[in-house]
Amino acid sequence: MTRDRPTLSVIGGGLGAGKSTLIAGLLARPDMAKTGVVVNEFGAFGVDDLLLSAAAPRTSLALLQNGCICCRPGNDLSEVVRNMITAAETPLRRILVETSGVADLSAVIARIGADHALRALVRLDAAVAVVDATAPDDARPEHLAAADRIVLSKTDLVPASRAEEIRRNLAGMNPTAPLFDAAALPGPEELFNAGLIDSATGAVQPNRWLRATGTVHVHDKDAIRSWVIEFAPQRWTVLTEQIARMSRAAGSALLRLKGIVVDRDDPRPLAIQMVRDQIYRPVRLTPETGGGVSRIVVIARAPAAPAIEAFAARLGAAPVHHKE
Repeated sequence: MTRDRPTLSVIGGGLGAGKSTLIAGLLARPDMAKTGVVVNEFGAFGVDDLLLSAAAPRTSLALLQNGCICCRPGNDLSEVVRNMITAAETPLRRILVETSGVADLSAVIARIGADHALRALVRLDAAVAVVDATAPDDARPEHLAAADRIVLSKTDLVPASRAEEIRRNLAGMNPTAPLFDAAALPGPEELFNAGLIDSATGAVQPNRWLRATGTVHVHDKDAIRSWVIEFAPQRWTVLTEQIARMSRAAGSALLRLKGIVVDRDDPRPLAIQMVRDQIYRPVRLTPETGGGVSRIVVIARAPAAPAIEAFAARLGAAPVHHKE
């Protein structure tokens, strides 16, 4: 894994959630130098890029108009990123993509994961979901499921007790994503650097990437649930069949799967990841990774529950315990 390519992180959230404000605050920091920003606007006229340009005039900015990245045809994002990297006076360290307010973050991540030209240019890093504390129900389950990090904005506009309730709900919906308050403006090393490979050292960071412990359990909140499944070593060929079977049964209700699994036929565990139907190539880790126990996190809509719980049962995992 080379470290000379810039990292690419995606920041998503609803209209007015605070994405541009978050990015503008980050760009003012000295440790955000050598950052490029791609703004995806749904309409024909861009506003956010103008605001960011005013806040950080020396930042490399590009605008993608007339459609969301997740559903627009072609490979416009690849071309924009390529041009940004080529035109940069000094090598870029990271690139941020601000999605449109109507984009589906999970679909954007799946689309980027399938774009091999783009992945040759950058190293995929963090998916950041911005949630408006004044309208938390507007946060799409797909945003939260795909997120490596969640940022809660506008907490100063709601009572402290309400903000804390929202934090608990968000933590229950995605137990793998650290939660930050936009008012505290987390630094780039906290907010980004969420990939399997450490962006600074190139070292594998499986525990930080997965952030899952414990036996099988599930959190319930409206239409989205998260399962953490812990099980004994499996043969990789058998496990892939089981994952495929579960994925087919869950269908579009399956939003994200990530895990570190111990292969009975190889001392090197595997890091695996799916976003929707986009399957990432597994990565072999060092033999000591994982401590001999496999852990998989699944985030899905409620209709996928029977398929996921049957999947856990076939792996010999403990019965699912529903938590309040």
